[in-house]
Amino acid sequence: MDKKTKILMIASIMLLVLICIGTLFICWIIRGPKREESRSLDTYGEWSLPEKYSKLLIFPEAVPASATDISYYYQFQEGWNRPMCQLFLACTLTDAEYEAEKQRLSETAASGENGINRAKYDENSFLYPAYVAIEGYDFCYEYALLNEEDRQIFYVYVMNTIYRDVKFDRKYLPDYYMENFENFEVDGLDRFTIYGNGD
Repeated sequence: MDKKTKILMIASIMLLVLICIGTLFICWIIRGPKREESRSLDTYGEWSLPEKYSKLLIFPEAVPASATDISYYYQFQEGWNRPMCQLFLACTLTDAEYEAEKQRLSETAASGENGINRAKYDENSFLYPAYVAIEGYDFCYEYALLNEEDRQIFYVYVMNTIYRDVKFDRKYLPDYYMENFENFEVDGLDRFTIYGNGD
């Protein structure tokens, strides 16, 4: 094969690759980034968040049928670099269900780089005592707040969402929410997560 033919073949392959990339980009623009939003409990558990960010272990698999005072909100939006997500569930449980759920939260754990990581119990950073699975790691937050007096639990997951864009009552956010968000040299990778390093 002569030099001219090799150059022509390489140029053809590069052009084909560029056409494929361009086609994918155009399809993404036409389709637009994935956006989901729901306040309907019928969609509970139908979340698009990839597991590499969180397995959402703090959240119950299902909301008990006897639960009352239920409030639910879910939002997901793809981004160029990372998605944005908000997930909020509040409910009041019977005494027995509340105690069982409190026990489950206290045992919430996941395998990390250094073995099993258990959810942290935090009495200082929130409106109510909390079990925390992600404590601001990489600007993600996952926790459950326990209102003992009313047997009410607030489950929260927020990722890459600035304070003003939070759609549920902001009083349920931790006092360290989005700390250092404007400082791109500090990305929160020194913060706690039960899921290891997020990879």
